[in-house]
This record gives sequence, C-alpha cells and structure tokens, in this order.
Amino acid sequence: MPRPMAGPGISWKVSASALSAVALWGLAFPLIQTGLEDFSPVILGFLRFGVAAVVMAVVILIRYPVPEVAATVRREWKPMMLMGLLYVAVPNIAQNIGLGYGTSSVASVIQSSGPVMTLLFAALLLKERITPLKGVGTVVAMTGTVMLVASGGLSLDDDGFVSNILILISAASYGLAWVTAKRMLDRSPPLIIIGFSIIFGTAMLALSVPLEQEPMAVFDTLSVANILVLGVFCAALSSVLYLGSLEHAEVSKLAFFIYLMPVFASAFAWAIRGEGVEPWTAVCGGVIVMGIAIATRKAG
Repeated sequence: MPRPMAGPGISWKVSASALSAVALWGLAFPLIQTGLEDFSPVILGFLRFGVAAVVMAVVILIRYPVPEVAATVRREWKPMMLMGLLYVAVPNIAQNIGLGYGTSSVASVIQSSGPVMTLLFAALLLKERITPLKGVGTVVAMTGTVMLVASGGLSLDDDGFVSNILILISAASYGLAWVTAKRMLDRSPPLIIIGFSIIFGTAMLALSVPLEQEPMAVFDTLSVANILVLGVFCAALSSVLYLGSLEHAEVSKLAFFIYLMPVFASAFAWAIRGEGVEPWTAVCGGVIVMGIAIATRKAG
C-alpha cells in the first residue's frame, strides 16, 4: 500500500480509527520514557493500565448488558488471564525497563515487527500455512529486526543491547497474545475480551509491584497528567479504536498503519524529548517495513 489512505473495502472512518490508534501507540514511547523519570518501570505500568482498566470497564458496561459480560467472563476467564499476561503484564514490564536504557525511535521500530511475529506464531502454534510471500516477508522483516537489535554488539554489558532485547521480548509477547486469543476473539465480543484481559493484566502488574527491586513513585501535576494520557488515550482509547477498525477490515489490510508507528514515535520523541533518529535505525526500519509489506501482500 503506497500511502495511508483507505484501500479497497476500507472506509475513511476505519482508516482514521486505525491511524489514530497507531498514532497513540507512537505517542506512548516518549511518554513512557518521561514517566520513568518519576516512576519505576513496574509501578508505571501498573498505574497506566490501572487507569486503562477503569476506562475499559466503563466502556464495556455502557455497550453490553451485564448478563452478557458475566457470561463471557465465566466462559473465557482462563484464556483472558493468559491474554492479560501476554498483552499487558509481560510486554509492559519488558518495554518499560527497555525504554529506560534505549530510545523511542529504536524501540518503536523493533515493536513494528509485531505483525510478522504474529504470522510466525500463527504458523508455529495454529499450524497456519506460510505462503511463499509470507515466508520471504518474515525472513526479511526478522533480518531487519536482528540487524537493529545487534547493531551495538551482542554483550549483556551493553545497555543498548539489553534494551533492544527487552523491546524484542515485548514485541514477541504482543504477537503471541494475538495468536493465542484468535479463537476467543472469533467466538466472543472482542471489546469484552480485550477489556477484561487488560483488567486481569493490570492485576498481575499489581502483584508484581512488591517484587520490584527499586520502587519509585513521584506524584505531581505533570507526572499524574502523563499517567492519565498514557492510560486513557495510549492504552484504553487506542485499544477501542483499533478493535473498532478490526471489526470492519482484515488485519492484513490494516498492516500498513503499523508501518507508521515508528514515524509517529520518532516525531513525538523529537517534539517532547528532543530525540533524533540514527541513520542505521531508519535503514533497519525500512527493511522491517519491506518485510511486513511482502508478508501481508496477497498473491495475485
């Protein structure tokens, strides 16, 4: 897809919804880095998703009758717990710690490999067929990811390498989350599934807070405002927007918007934190985007 416009079968409203969600995900990277100046990684994740969990609960209760919500939770609570672990707890702890040592532009480029992670896990766990295009695209995208992760060397004594590995773990966890939730999302209301997965994941983050070695929390007007933006907009609203777009278009048709996450993250990081983008990061990002484009392209 050459440009961020609605493709065949995708209305401008769906495109706007997906684009807004990706922009908010991009905004989250520099805001998390700013938040880490006042909060330790696990506490930051817990506070952010605590806000998101409250917002999602309110949205769910407005959109669905209580009996339907209760029936869905009784039926799906085990897979929703797993989704909470993979979609909230693991990726946010890894991402928050990683961003403490790295930059928003590098982190967002690594995170943008998520669609290919999903394809790879779908093939391994769901036995979905990998077409030649998917195979080539996966190899190309993962090559770009490895190039970026290993760009500063392969030593665990190097903060940049450790940061990249943690962001890669976060991306892999997101990809695995969507694969494990695929059947659940097909048989139950997606908003309820994601909402309660966020609630369960937040509970897991709460249980992790006492285990944090160097807890820190500084509450002032700016730090609280940052948490509210991260929770309400970059977690809750972005999830609602992207789920709304997925209800009207296939994941592959929306993949182009994921390509733009590093663009938004880099622009926001420059505006908020004065960060620039290294040439090698741009090169590796281009390789990853090319791989995703190949993998999600329909043959014929």
